[in-house]
Amino acid sequence: MPRVSRKEADQHREDVLNAASKLFLEYGIDGVSVPAVMAEAGLTHGGFYGHFDSKEALVAEACERAFKERRSIYDGIEQRNGADKTSARVEFIKRYTTKAHRDAIGLGCPAAAMCGDMARENPKGQIRTAFAAGFNVMVERLTPLLSRKRKDKAAAREDALAQIAMLVGAVVLSRSTKGSPVSDEIMQAVRDALLDA
Repeated sequence: MPRVSRKEADQHREDVLNAASKLFLEYGIDGVSVPAVMAEAGLTHGGFYGHFDSKEALVAEACERAFKERRSIYDGIEQRNGADKTSARVEFIKRYTTKAHRDAIGLGCPAAAMCGDMARENPKGQIRTAFAAGFNVMVERLTPLLSRKRKDKAAAREDALAQIAMLVGAVVLSRSTKGSPVSDEIMQAVRDALLDA
């Protein structure tokens, strides 16, 4: 069997990471096997260890990838709204608290999709470390977009953290109660609370 070129190998690695990022968000870490990730990427299971040392290493990188991919959403919101920070904040909150976001687990916010898994991970392990790093970058990136306390850096971060916690919590609880009227009520209540504040 011929060996693949470096370029092909790099592309295969990217394909595996893209597949893993989506699948781990959608089905959880324990809900996805390495063979399932490789199949989703269009590759055979045997090639996995040529790209990653372990499933844990794959999950950590996929987690980083998921957070990184979502940054373009924030950029797009800011670009559409220009210097109007209030409009950008409103758009972000409204988009985050939609049924579409609730229902698209594999394409949505990694914080909301993976926090249940992360609570069970080794606090000093590479998966939890990758999640915490990605979440921290998310907070740093969203602070200027969400915070209304822009003059004091510490207060701005605290304000953004509180809003992000409400948004992530709303999506997690709404997903957990989907099919019941309270699911939509949760999203609406958090949207109203943040937009009326």
